[in-house]
Amino acid sequence: AGTIAVWRKAPGDTIDAGDIICEIETDKATVDFEAQDEAVLAKILVPEGTEIPIGSPIAVFVDDAADVAAFADFEAPTVVAAPAAAPAPAPAAPAPAPATPPPAAAA
Repeated sequence: AGTIAVWRKAPGDTIDAGDIICEIETDKATVDFEAQDEAVLAKILVPEGTEIPIGSPIAVFVDDAADVAAFADFEAPTVVAAPAAAPAPAPAAPAPAPATPPPAAAA
C-alpha cells in the first residue's frame, strides 16, 4: 500500500510522457508516479494523505481536454474486498472401532 503524498498535476493539466503526476509514500520510500503517455488529467480520485492499496485507480485521464468536464461528478467504483474464506471445519475424529471380544478359547 502507499499514501498519496503530493499531487504535482491538477485536473485540466496536459501531461506529457515522463511528467511526474504525484508522489506516493510507502513505508520505505517516497516514489514519483510518472506518466507513461500524453494525456489530460480529468479528475483526481484519491486526495493527498489517503492510503491506497496497490493497483487502485487514483485518477482519470482523457485524450482531449474537451472531455474533462464529462468526469466532474465521476466517482471510482467502490471495491468490495472478497470475504475471507471460512476456515474448513476440522475433520471429525474417526469413531473408534467397536471392540469385539476375542473368540472364546475352546476348552
